[in-house]
Amino acid sequence: MGDKAKRLVLVVSGKGGVGKTTFSRLMTDIYRERNAKAAIFDADGQIGGLVRVYHDAGVNFYDLRQDAERVTLLNSIASDADVILHDLPGGSRFEISKIVDNGDGEQVEGFLAALSENGVRLTLVHVIDNEIESAQSVGQYMSAFGTDSVDHVAVLNMRESRDLKADFPYWFGFDVNGERRYGKGRDRLLAAGGIEVSMPAMQVGARAKLNALNLKYSDCARHPELTITERTIASQFLRGFRKAIEPAAGFLGL
Repeated sequence: MGDKAKRLVLVVSGKGGVGKTTFSRLMTDIYRERNAKAAIFDADGQIGGLVRVYHDAGVNFYDLRQDAERVTLLNSIASDADVILHDLPGGSRFEISKIVDNGDGEQVEGFLAALSENGVRLTLVHVIDNEIESAQSVGQYMSAFGTDSVDHVAVLNMRESRDLKADFPYWFGFDVNGERRYGKGRDRLLAAGGIEVSMPAMQVGARAKLNALNLKYSDCARHPELTITERTIASQFLRGFRKAIEPAAGFLGL
């Protein structure tokens, strides 16, 4: 369902380094340019890749792994924002299950009940790279959170890829001697009404320079420390992302 209910968007994966923060940075730009009433949280109290770049855009910072700070996630739904996005560190399923449930990573009924009671619809954004762990993570989150009151978006990070299906074998599955291996997470997500999108790649050198300068993607078009080529690459990246996420706009609070 892509209704206009208040949205809690959690950017997740069981694996670190898959591109969750890149996705969250791009979404922060999109929310700002569309004047969306959005609250953004960086839950990785150790690295803070999102808040480092968007600290002046009101991004909140906390550590989901810390007992005293973990409740920030659930308490954030008291915000008057229409959409609340949290960039979560890898392996956060267990941390979420500690907020009001038993902490085993499988039981989140109390968490989901709190969202329902407060009129909030949950979207889980699963960022997926080429490795098996991020593909398997989707099924693990779906088993824990279900699909009745949760919307799921799979984001395939094309950072190191040229061929969508060939470069994500654990997500799309592959045949070995006529037997299909893997791909069950994708089947399950799509059968439940989930949406699959891809996050475009950016030329490696330009990406590294933007990160070193702590630049918002939306600020690159005329930044004096970037070459014309680098500005163009950054603008093309942002345009490509805007187009790519349109099928999931409702699930992302847009």
